[in-house]
Amino acid sequence: MAYLEKLSVGENDIPCQDIRDRVHIRGRITASTTRGPCGLSYFIYRPRRTFGRPEQVIFSIHGYTRNALQHAVVLQELAEEKGLTIVVPHFTRKKFRRYQQVRSHGHNPSPDIALMELIDELREIDDLDLSTIRAVGYSGGGQFLHRFIMLRPDIIDRAVLFAPGWYTMPYSGYAYPLGLGDSKHLENRSLSLDGFRRSEVLVLVGDNDIGRSATLNQNKEIDFLQGRTRVVRAKTWVKAMNAELPSECSLKLQLLKGLRHGFRRNFETKGYGRLVFDQLLDEGPAPLSTEESQSS
Repeated sequence: MAYLEKLSVGENDIPCQDIRDRVHIRGRITASTTRGPCGLSYFIYRPRRTFGRPEQVIFSIHGYTRNALQHAVVLQELAEEKGLTIVVPHFTRKKFRRYQQVRSHGHNPSPDIALMELIDELREIDDLDLSTIRAVGYSGGGQFLHRFIMLRPDIIDRAVLFAPGWYTMPYSGYAYPLGLGDSKHLENRSLSLDGFRRSEVLVLVGDNDIGRSATLNQNKEIDFLQGRTRVVRAKTWVKAMNAELPSECSLKLQLLKGLRHGFRRNFETKGYGRLVFDQLLDEGPAPLSTEESQSS
């Protein structure tokens, strides 16, 4: 399945509105688009088997390469095994250029509004269970997800942030998206840490994810405030967040031994997709402490 490393969706591959009635097809990945004004395209996989109850939904947020289809392909086997529905929003570069920072682009809607449109439409499907919203964000998707929790604290119940490149720090002295301070990029929205008081949040990063490639934000202010690698930045952010949160609401950080950056490698080849699902479903062992690592 090496072809999956480059599997992505082009701007011309976005599905038309009339394809949305295929959302109930089971055992295959279906492309669809929300009916509302945001027109967010997404992929959905519904398992062949049914268990006589509404299916729980896991949202997977892609990274900078926008490999949404790859997420659906890689995760469909686990979804089938566990009887879950997988939904992967596709934040296209044309409409959602700065989706990682949850910023609008041009006259297009903000990506948080687009995701809410998708969630609301999925809630109309009777045999899907969205009473608890569970999501994983990989790399740039992890950037989006933690900022989404800050902007919409009442939505996400369980989240896994897998190797985000950088974070919004819980400091009001820095303008958003670097900190919680006022910024034109907030567009009259407010930020809060309340979402982290109600959500179970786990941060995962490979202890060998120390490269400084072109996809990593190398802004000097970010380097100074958070560190120069994804590993150091994750430790810095979790420590800063936990200093602001009650002890019973603390975020967890798990370092994964020998792991580098790369979605397919980590979720499929290394098998950490199962770790993510177990955390989101509260089926696995408790995450290790911030100073421990899990072997591959």
